[in-house]
Parts: sequence; C-alpha cells; structure tokens
Amino acid sequence: MAWPEQDSWEYYDGQSYVCSSFVAAIWHAGGLYGDIELNGTEQTPPDVYRMNFFDKNFNRPKQCEEADPDLPYCQLNGKYRIKIQLDQYSTIEPYNLMNEHCTSINPLYLPLPQGC
Repeated sequence: MAWPEQDSWEYYDGQSYVCSSFVAAIWHAGGLYGDIELNGTEQTPPDVYRMNFFDKNFNRPKQCEEADPDLPYCQLNGKYRIKIQLDQYSTIEPYNLMNEHCTSINPLYLPLPQGC
C-alpha cells in the first residue's frame, strides 16, 4: 500500500528531501503556489522544470554564455550537465495535489499513465 508523502512528515533524522522536492518545497514555502495544495516531496526533476514559472524568452547573460556556450539555460559552474532536452519546459500550471496519484519510472520519471 502506498500514499503520497507529505512535506510535514519527519523521519528519525528530520525532514527528507531530494533536490527536486527541496526546490518544490522552497517554492511552496515562498508562496509561489498561492492557494494550491501541493507536496514538494511528490515532485520529480521533470515536474520542477515543467512548472510554468520560468521565462521562456530569457536571454542568457554573458557570464552564462562564457561558462557554457552550448547550453540553452544558465549554468555557471559544476562538473555535470543535463544531457537531455528539457521537453515541456515551463508548460504546466501547478494544480492541487499535483502528481499525488501518478506513478513514475526512473530514469526519466515521466508520469504514467499519460495525462494523470
């Protein structure tokens, strides 16, 4: 039996987040979702970059282009790069209980079934 993980759950070592759920929880704490009920712990990396919060007409600053001229987004430092296309970038309006009834399979974490 499984149920959606709640941001409020505490484990023996405190709250537990991976990178994407941490970002989603920070956005929630900052009020970005407004009145939408959403648990950051249920959000995967594609969920985060698909949320309609990003400026699609962003012009990268010179520092971004100098750091990595081949990336369409800005990464100033770091050893690793995202090598997949960010399909559906900034296309989904967050909604109540987003992805809490969806399954997903790594490594792409696409929601199954489609449209869930």
